Amino acid sequence: MNPSAIYSKSGKGVQEAAGKTNHLSRPDRAVLSAIDGRATLAEVAQKVGKTFDGAFEKLVGELDKAGFVREVSPGTPGGKAGAAVPKPAAKSLEPASDLDFTAALSVPRGKATPPPQSPPKPAAPKPAVNIPPPPPPPSAAEKAKAEKAAKEQQDAFAKAREEAEKKAAADRERVKAEAEAKVRAETEAKMRAEAKDAADKKFAEQVAAKAEAEKRATAEAAEAKVRAAAKIAAEAKAKAEAEAKKAREEAERARQEAEEKAERVRKEAEEKARREQEELMRKLEEERKAREEAERKAKEEARRLEEERRQLEEERKRHEEEKRREEEERVARRKREEEEEARQRAERKKRAEEEEAREQAEREARKAKAREEEKAKEVEFSLPDLNLNVPPAPKAPEPVKAAPPPVPPSGGGFSDSLLADLDSFSTRDEQEQKEREEQLRKEKEAAAQRAREAEERRQKEEAERKEKEEKKRRKEEERERKAKEEAELKQREEKEKQRLQEEEEKRKKEAEEREKKAKQEERLAARAERGTQFDAEARAKREAALQARPVRARGERITAKGGWGKPIAITLFLLLVIAVGVAHVMPIDTSDYERGAAEALGQPVKVGSANLSLIGGLQVKFHNVSIGDVRITELRGFPEFDALTGPKKAFSRIEVDGAKVPQEALGPALFAKVKSENFSVARVVAKNIELTGPLAMPKGLELDVSYNPDGMVRTAFLRGPEALVVKLEPKGQSIETEMSASTLSLPFAPEVSFGRFSAKGTISSHNFAISEWDAAALNGTLSGTANITWGDTWVVDGVLTARNINAAVFAPALVSDGRAEGSGRFSMRGSQPAKLGETARIEGTFTINRGVLGSFDLARAVQSQGKAATGRTMFAEMTGHATYDRGAVALRNVTLGAGQLNAGASADIAQNGTLSGRIVADVRVASQQMRAVLNLGGTVREPQVRN
Repeated sequence: MNPSAIYSKSGKGVQEAAGKTNHLSRPDRAVLSAIDGRATLAEVAQKVGKTFDGAFEKLVGELDKAGFVREVSPGTPGGKAGAAVPKPAAKSLEPASDLDFTAALSVPRGKATPPPQSPPKPAAPKPAVNIPPPPPPPSAAEKAKAEKAAKEQQDAFAKAREEAEKKAAADRERVKAEAEAKVRAETEAKMRAEAKDAADKKFAEQVAAKAEAEKRATAEAAEAKVRAAAKIAAEAKAKAEAEAKKAREEAERARQEAEEKAERVRKEAEEKARREQEELMRKLEEERKAREEAERKAKEEARRLEEERRQLEEERKRHEEEKRREEEERVARRKREEEEEARQRAERKKRAEEEEAREQAEREARKAKAREEEKAKEVEFSLPDLNLNVPPAPKAPEPVKAAPPPVPPSGGGFSDSLLADLDSFSTRDEQEQKEREEQLRKEKEAAAQRAREAEERRQKEEAERKEKEEKKRRKEEERERKAKEEAELKQREEKEKQRLQEEEEKRKKEAEEREKKAKQEERLAARAERGTQFDAEARAKREAALQARPVRARGERITAKGGWGKPIAITLFLLLVIAVGVAHVMPIDTSDYERGAAEALGQPVKVGSANLSLIGGLQVKFHNVSIGDVRITELRGFPEFDALTGPKKAFSRIEVDGAKVPQEALGPALFAKVKSENFSVARVVAKNIELTGPLAMPKGLELDVSYNPDGMVRTAFLRGPEALVVKLEPKGQSIETEMSASTLSLPFAPEVSFGRFSAKGTISSHNFAISEWDAAALNGTLSGTANITWGDTWVVDGVLTARNINAAVFAPALVSDGRAEGSGRFSMRGSQPAKLGETARIEGTFTINRGVLGSFDLARAVQSQGKAATGRTMFAEMTGHATYDRGAVALRNVTLGAGQLNAGASADIAQNGTLSGRIVADVRVASQQMRAVLNLGGTVREPQVRN
């Protein structure tokens, strides 16, 4: 490849250099951008900072092969790299070169474009010895200038290309719009012509049809006139014959119509009275059940309120007992403090007297010493004037332990005695100096001791003051919390009383309305009965008149029959008894019932057999019923009277006893619409049902579902043992739920049981969001929120808050007494809902007030360095962070405070009950602070503390 060759970008290369496509790497794209149709390959290599070598030639060849560049001039073989080259040839006719604007942009503005020139012929090769050396590499300034020029040229290319593209796009849009307008005009003209032809054709057809209709009408009118004349003649003849027949039949028809009308009215009155009686009995039964349910709820509520009052009374008594115990402790502590203060005052007084006596003795000693020193000075200064024959004056008694032994007389005489006295003075001075130093040291030690004791007393008083303030604060918080709980309980009681009063008033109003309605229905029934009696009397009068009318037949008088009433009545009674008996055993057709129920439920319904029953009202008993996957042994329906004979099957109530329903079918059943054109039901009552499935549900449940006129569920009540009541009320695509129970075991964790449980939430197709729940457990209360999601994986999570629970139930050997509070989060996850309790995890913080460690005495363990720890440790407060995970417990950041004792601990309890951990405790005794690190071991039932 010749370094003086010139290449330019193709249309594909222009798009790649502009960044509209991304086929090349950044270095290769830089080389492509530097190729502008004017620079030689050697100049392109210099612009991008490369050397014209084999790699650069390979890159240019790949760009040419890929269609990004095309050769404009092959260059001069053997020519100098970077030498001047002729202008590029005219634009190629290749399609890819349509977007190459390098030729147009290379012409300077203001100059005429030179005519296209063909590339010069290659010169003859010269000998190698005449080839000049390659030019020196460009300098940094030249390189920067070349790069700047390349960048400006590239920007100009991009701008020109963008303007050309915009112009081309505008031209395309204009041509497209003109073509569409032309096609649209042609289409509209064609459609108008077709519509005009169709309208003309239709008008012609209408004219022809009108003429044909007029002709046909004229012929039919003539024919009708002929038929009418014949018909008039026939009718006149028939009328004459019919009048005679009508006169004969009128009396008989009138008599039969009167009898049929009277019988029909009687049957309708009897049926209406029977239906009204059944409806009244049903309403009375519902009222009785509602009353029993209200009484049961009232009793349960009374028991609950009594239990809460009892708990409050116990709490009040416990609070009073604690207050009394605290008062006694405070009195005893005050007494001890007063005794301690009196003792300290006595000690201070005694020390003051001792110090005063010691100071008095020191003053006397100093005075005596001063006198002795004065006498010694007098003796020393009067020695030259002394008369040696005069004996020395007697000495004053000295406070020395033992006088020096007498010096035997010698030839020294008075000089030796004087020297001995001087030695005695110097020795006594040294002893007194030592005594003074010792006295000063003792005084300093006593002062330091007194300062230490004063500091200890101050610290102790400060600690006691802080402890009193802390106790006072905790008492205030406890008092406020209890007052708040009592206020909340009182408010709940008032709300519950108000709710019960409202329900009682509502029941009274409903009872009054039912009573008014029953009286009105009785009046209507009596009126109907009187009308029936009146019709019967009128019929009897007409029959008597007919019987009294003389009728002659073959010369014999027909007299009124008599003596047939009693046999006819007996016969009718027997027939009625037989009909009732046959109705109880005679099977009825179930195809209409199956078809209507299947249309209403959207599931296949099969009925083994069915028969009527009049015991307890008109009802239809269905045997061996299957609805989808649900099997029912017997089902009782209370139909409307018209449902027995007509195609529409309407039931006021359907009762089911002892059915097994899959748990997964209960949710869809509550959202299903139970109505079709030929089937409807107002209420369904299912007793002793069993919800089969993975969850542990209680036995003997009762489901009562009421339906709206459109077939959708209005309300549903699920009742069960232990005063379980669940109210379900559909709202759109969800079900609002309220539930309560005196005791409840969680279906997904049967080992967890609560007392006095209540909850509110919303159920959707795969989720139960519990907005609030409350339960009594561990002699305290638990509350919070929860969320239950089911499907391939069951997930239960939520927030838990515990108040005033008994801390001793968890591990009595560790904490044998105390009231605990805490909050945290819980979660369970698994594919088997019945085993979610095995995956439970609870994490949160806790606080235990006024508790007792039941198996070891921390103060004793600290003082003995873990050698003796048997006993109990009472503490004021314990706080920490706890995690329960699949049966294992981890306690972290546990702090314990008990007067002079402070401790921090961490512990782990394995699933098998193994205990491990560490306690760091310190105890302040008088002016000494002791600390020990103790290790926990053993088990939860038998914990051990060792050093």
